[in-house]
Amino acid sequence: MRSTRHIVEWHGERFSLEPLKSLSQVTALLSPDWAVSRRGEFIGTLPYRSDETTKEFEGRCTDWLRDLLETPEPGSPPKARGHLAY
Repeated sequence: MRSTRHIVEWHGERFSLEPLKSLSQVTALLSPDWAVSRRGEFIGTLPYRSDETTKEFEGRCTDWLRDLLETPEPGSPPKARGHLAY
């Protein structure tokens, strides 16, 4: 699964996830990530997990997108925004 591009749809929008290319073999081994983009614009990275199925990966992507992009209900406390490592 690591070497292929994935498309995940969330709220009717398509998001592209592809392996982030590293310029160095050392950094590629330390922290492999997926580059996430929407309409050709980079929006973040999602850590790679070697032990998950495609279905688990798509669920994790959806959770990541929801945490990053969803607007909180009026009057609800703001969500803490930090490093989104799922």
